[in-house]
Order: sequence, then C-alpha cells, then structure tokens
Amino acid sequence: MKIKNVFNLSVLIAILLFGVVLPALAQIGPELPMSELSRKLQLDEQQKKELAPVVEQRDKEIKALKADTSMGKLQKLRKAQEIQANFRNQAARFLNADQVKKLDALQAERRSKLMGH
Repeated sequence: MKIKNVFNLSVLIAILLFGVVLPALAQIGPELPMSELSRKLQLDEQQKKELAPVVEQRDKEIKALKADTSMGKLQKLRKAQEIQANFRNQAARFLNADQVKKLDALQAERRSKLMGH
C-alpha cells in the first residue's frame, strides 16, 4: 500500500511540475516582433530606429538560450525572464509612459497565453 501511495504522489508531483514548468518555458517561445510592437505601441519613426537594435539583441539572446544545452529548464526559464526584463527596461528608455504601460500589458498578455491561462 505504501508503494502505491509513493507512486501516486510521484505521479502527482510530475504532473504538477510539468503543468507549471513546461508552460513557463514557453516564455522562451515566440517574441513580440518589431512589426507587432510598432503597430500596438504606435511607434513613430524615431522610436522604431531606436528600438530596432534592442529588439534584435533580445531576439539574439533568446535564440542563443534556446540552443544552449548546458542549462536546465528552470535555469532557462530564469534566464528568459531576465532577458525579457532587460528588454523591457531598455525599450522603456525610448517610449512614453503610455507606451510603457502598453508594453507591460503586451508582455503580461503573452505570458498568460503561453502559460495557458
């Protein structure tokens, strides 16, 4: 009976782990492309020029993270969150207050969708 309980508990833990970790790793998935940012944040031409290298750097870092086999899933998740936070902070330098709020909302919406909520 104890073995069955241990097995059931192990299965439950595995389900919870995969239910939380795998969707969270989806954050490493598709990023907001420049065209979508431009449209949704209503960027002017100057902002597009200023943000292009920031978006390019973020995309390069995410691509490298996806290819990195030396990190575990949780490490990748933490690194993806760090990359997104750095992107947000750098992008905010070129945006007005309303655009920053919209960017925050876009990132939160994307996280929510990717996590299946």
